[in-house]
Amino acid sequence: MSAYVLKIKKILAQKGPLVEEFGDIIHSVEQISTPEEIEQIRELMEPVYQADTVIAHCFNKPLGYSGDYQMIEKIYQHHKNADYIKWEEFFHRMPATTAVINRKDMAVELLNTLNASSGKQPKKVLILGSGPATEINEYFSKVRDNFLYFDLIDFDQRAIEYAKEKNKKYLDFITFHNQNVLRFAPPECYDLIWSAGLFDYFHDRLFSRLLRRFYVFLNEGGQMIIGNFSNNNPSRKIMEVLGDWYLYHRTPGQLKNFALEVGVSDKDLEVISEPLGINLFLKVIKSNGSIRLKNSQ
Repeated sequence: MSAYVLKIKKILAQKGPLVEEFGDIIHSVEQISTPEEIEQIRELMEPVYQADTVIAHCFNKPLGYSGDYQMIEKIYQHHKNADYIKWEEFFHRMPATTAVINRKDMAVELLNTLNASSGKQPKKVLILGSGPATEINEYFSKVRDNFLYFDLIDFDQRAIEYAKEKNKKYLDFITFHNQNVLRFAPPECYDLIWSAGLFDYFHDRLFSRLLRRFYVFLNEGGQMIIGNFSNNNPSRKIMEVLGDWYLYHRTPGQLKNFALEVGVSDKDLEVISEPLGINLFLKVIKSNGSIRLKNSQ
């Protein structure tokens, strides 16, 4: 075993890293470079993977895919297994975990802003990959006079059922669609299209295809905001090695180029981020006299 694997073995012997050892384990995992070392670490992690921990959920993928609604909700709810509290604290203090919470808070703020600027007229919102729909719940729990109406899309019926139950008091304003976004045919146009954590599972060609497709369904003056993990994600190696969680990480320039390549004007787009700069967001506005996108039909 390499010195880095041995360091992780020592930490595992004490049921996880102490706070002052968080940097050590991050550094050790960063130095792992071979499939053999990755396999050694994962074998050492087996007791953690067999327990009800967030890392175990990430690695085992009990619903069959990475980043499922239960996983995201465990992040939001700060799930902890008392028997593995050190590992739970390590996961919840990762910058990427904080960034996921930050992007939820951004969504709530965005919805509040759209509602406040509605002029008391109905506004339509489409959410692609809605998951647990916690941001919707938090928005409705505090808003007084709501003028937003939502279409929520998720391919996992279990996520739809969970989100319906979570938001059962607000179902007059929400329509759920259990569909793959690749096949979803929007019934109308929207003032906001939001996707927080879906497009960083898509390769470049599919990213562009969906950007082009859904842009068409923006109302004039509407905006589409697409989240994607930055290539500067400091938790990337931890996510990949310990969590078997792989994403397409991208730069602001790459995100901007997706929009430019499909024909969006430079003046109608920008790349923003949550406070840590780990989750980026491509923001595209449909300006007056909507453009004809390249290769669109």
